[in-house]
Formats: sequence, structure tokens, C-alpha cells
Amino acid sequence: MDILRVASFIKETAETEILPRFNNLTSKDIRQKTSKQDLVTIADLEAEKRLSSYLKDLYPNALIGGEESIAEYPELKNEILKSDLGFLIDPIDGTNNFIKGNHRFAVMLVALQKGNAVASWIYIPLENKMVVAEQGCGCFINSKRVSYPVPPAKISDMIGASHTKRMSQGLGKIIDKNLSKIKENRPAYCAGYDYVALLEGRKNFSLYGNILPWDHLPGTLMVQEAGGISKQLDGADYDAHNEEGGILSAFNEEAWQKIHQSLFVRS
Repeated sequence: MDILRVASFIKETAETEILPRFNNLTSKDIRQKTSKQDLVTIADLEAEKRLSSYLKDLYPNALIGGEESIAEYPELKNEILKSDLGFLIDPIDGTNNFIKGNHRFAVMLVALQKGNAVASWIYIPLENKMVVAEQGCGCFINSKRVSYPVPPAKISDMIGASHTKRMSQGLGKIIDKNLSKIKENRPAYCAGYDYVALLEGRKNFSLYGNILPWDHLPGTLMVQEAGGISKQLDGADYDAHNEEGGILSAFNEEAWQKIHQSLFVRS
């Protein structure tokens, strides 16, 4: 896998299709997908198109798709997950932030072999921060190897990124109530941004109810390659075919269990 060349494609795409449109969108550049909260912009569409073209030239036998193309052709997701070599693109993760002029958005990409993440990239354009991971080779932020930071020993000293809006109402209420046990909850509403914050130790765990593969395959590979752990909320390994199992990422198994037991208990 040509990690550095793909990273250069991502940077070039951000510079040509995304950053010129940041704080420069018109109403014609934005449309709804399935709900008022689910939006897509011309920057999403053009960035996905450009990245797909780059990847197809570099890996002509690969199956390539992104969040926007899969919205039109849902069967493409499973075809990519079954392919010998596939790529899933999230052209702008945190589209709502991007539309609002909030800097917390990212470009995300993952390479898959039979549904197994073998390489991933997260780029935060406004911070010029490129994070890459390759299975068995570690995780790097701007070429510096990441060693997953040790979190505080106490739950009360932890900072989290908990997103409960798309969980079942009952479970979401339990977690929201128990978040009073931690120091602070700072969801970025951008999975890519939260995973990078996790790798840098600025947050100590992340929690999501809805786990679309283009949102979480890139970051979970990075967490694992840095020495951390990502599991579905029932304790099972993350399954990219399951979009409703929820996912919790933390420093190690002990920390994962401590966070899980603190947030999911009825009080």
C-alpha cells in the first residue's frame, strides 16, 4: 500500500475541492439527503469524485466508493466490504461543522481487504494534520509515531467524546445521566476529529451509537495500531457490517471496562 502517495492525494483534494469552499458556500451548494440534519455539499461531492479518480488510477482493480456514492447505490458498501481490495471514502466528515464554518472537519479514507481494514488516513485540513495507519506497522501523526497516551486513573478526571443522539432513547438517557461522572464531555460531531483527539490524549475515550464504516473503520484501525482498543458496546470486536452495535474506544481493556461500567449502569 502506497501510504504516502495516497496521503498526498488526500491533501491535494482538500486544497482544490474543500478549502476553497470553506466559509464560501451558497444555498445552492448545500442539499439535504435523508433528513434536515443529514446534509451534503458540493465540496463533499467533488472531493469524493476527485479522490475516487486518484485511487482508481493507482489501484485499477480496486473497488472504490464513498459516503455520497453509497447513498445513491447502497449495495456498493457490501460489495466493497467483500472485495479483495476496496476503499471507503468519507470526503468531509463533519459536514455540518464545515457548513457552519467550524474547523472540526476531516477527510477520511480506509483501505480494505475482504472487509478488514489494512490502512487508513485522517486529514484535518485546517490544522494540516495527517494521520496514517497501516495494519501491523503503527500509527503516525505528521510522520511521528503515536503511542496511545495513558488516561487518568479516575473516571472523574476523564474527558470523553460521547455521542448519544442516534442511540435508542432509553440507552441514550442512561449514558447522558452518567456523563456527570466524568470531568467533561466534548463531542466534536466529527468522528475523524474525535479519533485524532483520542490519539493525542486530548480526549480519553469516544463513544458512538451509529457506526457507519466510513466513519469508524479509519479511526479504529489507528487506535488499535497505537495500542488502544475499540469494541462494540456489547464487548464484541467491531464488525463493519453492523451499523447499530455502537462503539467505544479507549486506552486498553481495563480502561474500556471501567468506562463501560460507569456509563451504562442504571442509577
